[in-house]
Amino acid sequence: MLGLFSPFFLAGIPRLIRLNIYSFGLHRTGSNTPILFVGRMAQVADIQVDPDVSSSSDYDSARSDMTSLTDSIYSYVYENGRTYHAYRSGSYTLPNDEREQDRLDVLHHVFRLVQNGELCQTELEHPQRILDIGTGTGIWAIEIADQFPGAEVIGVDLSPIQPGWVPPNVRFVIEDVNQPEWSFGEGSFDFIHNTEACWNLRNLPESSHLKPGGLIEVSECYPRLSCDDDSWPQDSQLRTWEIEFYRIAEIQGRIWDLRGCVKNQLEEANFEDVEEMESPVPVGTWPKDPKLKEIGRYFRAQLSDGAVESYSLALFTRFGKWTSAEMQVLLARLRSELRMNKMHVYARMGFYTARKAQ
Repeated sequence: MLGLFSPFFLAGIPRLIRLNIYSFGLHRTGSNTPILFVGRMAQVADIQVDPDVSSSSDYDSARSDMTSLTDSIYSYVYENGRTYHAYRSGSYTLPNDEREQDRLDVLHHVFRLVQNGELCQTELEHPQRILDIGTGTGIWAIEIADQFPGAEVIGVDLSPIQPGWVPPNVRFVIEDVNQPEWSFGEGSFDFIHNTEACWNLRNLPESSHLKPGGLIEVSECYPRLSCDDDSWPQDSQLRTWEIEFYRIAEIQGRIWDLRGCVKNQLEEANFEDVEEMESPVPVGTWPKDPKLKEIGRYFRAQLSDGAVESYSLALFTRFGKWTSAEMQVLLARLRSELRMNKMHVYARMGFYTARKAQ
């Protein structure tokens, strides 16, 4: 039986209601499982495989007084059956349609599970202004606004896909933060939050947008996968996809694997108290640990039914000379492979916190 928070259950519910369901269901779980620091990642084989798991399938608006809204903001580019943003078209290669919005909300759920229900690793005390870069569906901005009702929360994105009904202290702005001039003045924010957006940024947010002593947090899920045993065959569809993904990304000139880069960038930008934390994220329900098993179930769902296609469809067809039909064949085989639950593969999530000098 599918649980209340199953991605399949949630997919049929209007997104506004879904946001409230996620908020209701993501309170602290009570688990004491900590985020694993970088130094422990060499011991990620600590993830014990559950011998009782079957190898067969168990696959269970943009209103703002800060930006000039043009028609392109509200129009979309249609390509290979998916929609993409038209504002600054081509600068972001992931889709923005309902399927992608579902995936982003499930990924947000995974981030919260990894963080034991928390919204961020930074300890915030009475923030006045919070900026969420790459806000996507706006779910993080909405939830942090509920947590800090006295703070003004601004979510920034290229696509106007955020809900219209939001807490009174939230607003969304359509803006390209890769442009040199932002709509926000210097020293505007107490806290800048950035999830899953660094690969698309030319530079990390400048410290000039933070107040003296202001805080920044960057959290990323690295797409490169790992396996600590021999359960991931060299000829697997997942490995074929990963090799091709990085080959084409190099042609495009993007750096997708930011592991090890973010901390250096923060230090080079003269941030202080830079800390780096990392946690394994299993793909599937193969771990023995109940919490990792739950994380793996949701992460595999967003990967198999969303992320693999979202990250690669435009990339492969625009830059890798793949046809849409060839992509769909690869994706179908890959989904079938992931459902078998045989490969003990995992991704990594990195969390970076830092402070601007006083």
